[in-house]
Order: sequence, then C-alpha cells, then structure tokens
Amino acid sequence: MNKKITLSLATAFTLPAMSATNAELEAMLMKLQKDFGNYKVAQEKKITSLEKQLSTSQKNQKTTQKTTTQTVVKQKETAATGVAILKKQTEKYKNSGESVAVTESNPDPSFMDMATDTVTTDTYESFTDLGLAASKVYNTDTALSIGGYGEYKYKKYTNFKNYASETANETRRKSETNVVRFIPYIGYKFNDWIVMNTEIEFEDGGARSDGTKNYKYAIVEFSYLDFLLDEKYSFRVGHILVPFGNINLNHEPVAFLTSERPLVETFIIPSTWSTNGALAFGSYEGFDYYTGIITSPDAGKFREGRFIQMGRQGARQFTDDFSGVARLSYKGFTGMELGGSLFYGQSSTLAESKPGVPSSGLDLDVSMFMAEAHMRYKYNGWNVQGMAVMGSLGDDYDQLSEYGTIAGSVNGQYLTVGYDVLHTMNTNQQLFAVGEVERLDMDADGETANPDNYKFNEYTLGLAYFPDPKVVIKAEYNMKDYADGSQLADEEAFVASLGFIF
Repeated sequence: MNKKITLSLATAFTLPAMSATNAELEAMLMKLQKDFGNYKVAQEKKITSLEKQLSTSQKNQKTTQKTTTQTVVKQKETAATGVAILKKQTEKYKNSGESVAVTESNPDPSFMDMATDTVTTDTYESFTDLGLAASKVYNTDTALSIGGYGEYKYKKYTNFKNYASETANETRRKSETNVVRFIPYIGYKFNDWIVMNTEIEFEDGGARSDGTKNYKYAIVEFSYLDFLLDEKYSFRVGHILVPFGNINLNHEPVAFLTSERPLVETFIIPSTWSTNGALAFGSYEGFDYYTGIITSPDAGKFREGRFIQMGRQGARQFTDDFSGVARLSYKGFTGMELGGSLFYGQSSTLAESKPGVPSSGLDLDVSMFMAEAHMRYKYNGWNVQGMAVMGSLGDDYDQLSEYGTIAGSVNGQYLTVGYDVLHTMNTNQQLFAVGEVERLDMDADGETANPDNYKFNEYTLGLAYFPDPKVVIKAEYNMKDYADGSQLADEEAFVASLGFIF
C-alpha cells in the first residue's frame, strides 16, 4: 500500500459526508473535482519529467533505468486510480439522494488503502506471531526501524494479608503506581533477506545491577538476526523469544484485554521467556511453525511454587545444557487460530553462573517437559483467548532444596472473553467488556508442605477501551480464590492500566 492521495480527499470522503446536505455535498464534490484536476496536472508534469529522466538514464545506468521506470508506472497508476475513484464516488453520491459515509461497514478498499497510507506511513501487522510493534521492521520500506510499547499501572488491594510481616502487608495494601515497562524496538534491514531485530526493556522504571532482589532492571530482552530465505523456511539466530504459548511471542499491551498477563503464562510458562538459540520458522497453507534448539533454564534457581520461572537466564550464559522447542498454529478458519507447543530439555545446577561467581552448591541433573494447547478467536466483535498447559520435572528434581520444595508436576488453564460493545457503531474505537477465568495447580502431585497454598482460581471482570488501535485503557476488578485447605487468604484488587505501542 504505497499509493498516496491528498489528506483533503480522505477527509472529504469521511467526516463531512456523515452529516452534509445534498447541496453541501454538491459543493464539496465541485471543490474535490477542482482539487483533483490540479492533482492530475501535477502528476502529469511529474510523469513528463520522469520520462525525460528515464530517456537520459537509459543510455547510462541500468539501475537508474529500473528505478525510474517503476516510479513512472507507479505515478501513472496513482493518477489513474485516483480519477477512477473520484468518478465512482461522484456517481454514488449523485444517485443515492442522501449522504453516504465511507465507513468500516461500507468501505471502498482501494480508496481506504490509499487514504490510510497518507495519514500514516507505518504498517502494523504481526510477523510470525510477534507483536505488532515488534514486527515493524518487517513491514517498513526503510532500512532502520524504531518502535516500542509501554505500560503504566495502578493497583490497590482491598485487604492483603499473605506476607509473613504485618508491616509488609500494610505496605502491599497501599496504592501501587508504576511504569511497568517501557520498551524500545530497534530493527535494521541489511538487505531484503537479512534482518536484525532487538528489544530493550526497562521494567519498573529503572535498572539495578547490584544483585539485590529488586525487580527493576534494564535488559536486552531479545536481539537476533533473521535469514528470510523463503516463506516456508527461514532461520532466526541470537537471543530469542521462546516460541511457546499465546503471550510469550506477543506480550504487547494491546494483545490482551486484562491489565496483567494471565498467571498461567507467568508462573507455568515463564513469560517473558527469552534465551539464546536458533530457530527455523515458516508458513505453509494456513500453518505457521517454529522449531529449534535453545539453552536450558538453570535448574539450580528453581523455586517452590514457580516451576521453571526463576531459572531463566540472561543474554550472557555459561552452560552446556540445551532444550528443544516446537510451536504449530493453524489459521485457516475465519478469525480463528488453533495451536500448540512442546518443550523438552535437560538442565544441570550450575556451580557458577559465570567464572568466579558461585551459583549453587548442588550437582544435579533435571529433565523438563511442557505441553500446551491454545486458541484465539477475533471476529464480529468477539475477542477470545484460551489455553491449557501442563509441565513436569524429572531425574534429580526432588533434590532441589535451596529454594524450597520443588513440585514435579504443574498444570493450568485460562479463558479470556471480550466483546466490543461499539462493534456495530460507525467508529474505529473499541470498548470491550472483559471476563477472565484462570485455574492454576502449581503442585499437582502434593509434594510441598501445604499443596493447597499453590492451588487457586483467579476471576477478573473489567473493561478495555481502545481510543486508537495502538492505545488501550483498561480497568478491572480481580479476585484470587485459594483452595479450601490453603493457609493463604483470598486476594481482591482493583487494577487500572494504560498501554500503547508505537
């Protein structure tokens, strides 16, 4: 969609037409015809000039010949298409006898494509299930691409009391405000088949490098090279997002309807999960796939109630442990995606995280397995996402004792349902009524001291308002309901957030 048309044309066919009388429409059309006449003359002058340049360059440079020819053809096509659109719309207005608005429910595709390109030159379309902003480098005509996203959050518990210290509980009950994430994406196209893509993440508004248990940090979340050989098979090498589940590949705030990511894809699937590795990926007849080898999580960092989450490693790693991962999804149905992922690997406890820095005093080997099935449905105002996942540990996992008793089996499910109440209205804004249900069992075999502490459901009701497709405002009430035998009290909180991509 590289064709251009003046902003006045786009405006004339949208906002004024919604309420104008026939007389006002006639006046607008006369002005539009005059503007288009000037536009056509200007285009013809450009064509004449370009044809002269083409004639001269044919004698000298083949490269210049090719570029100029394409530009001339493009200019001719733009002028011809624009005139055809003007005639078509003029007849539509004259014959209708009433105001006709070009809306989402009554579009002229060629016109809307050109008008969109005039207002913005950015194209937001997911590439291999990555986020819209993360895919920006793949959809731009320039070599360098800058994108990103951000999240701001407010959270207030009603009566939190699950910390050991009452002072800590009182602090937790205070209003929490946070710049949860600010992420710049930097992409670069070396040519038409080699692409670099990088995400730099600033979480909780800052960075710490002193080894404290403060979650503020700034990291390279991913940085890789893609070798785009063919639509059916390409390769990705570097510090990559692990292709597993719904959220990990696309965790931008406009991709899900709740203020916080589903706990199933946080505690079991450790999103955001990035590590070093190499992947093959591609598409064929409605199927998208990933498969590859990645470095394994550090089993020495596994914690009670968190499965493999705390074993994620950064970009600099010293390990001989590797895992295999594969993800397959099918998008052959209208608005529907069905898919699943598999993960299997070996991990050993690391004596040192890097040379000279002790990590764990244990010498153990642990096997890891995860499988998930997911679905997405976005059609006719509905936005539905769901998943079921299970995970298990084997070999020496039961000897991991540094961070509590590690459970060998976990499972969880969630379903998020949203409906856009503005779907039938003449607007590109969206207002979703949202409901989400999650179930987690972080100790399915009952191996910890009190397994019910790690079994709970979470319920969320709220709204998600998109004043623009790239901006979302969310507000919700959620409740975490622990199992009957749990020593933990149920938790209730109000959460609001602002999110955006660019």
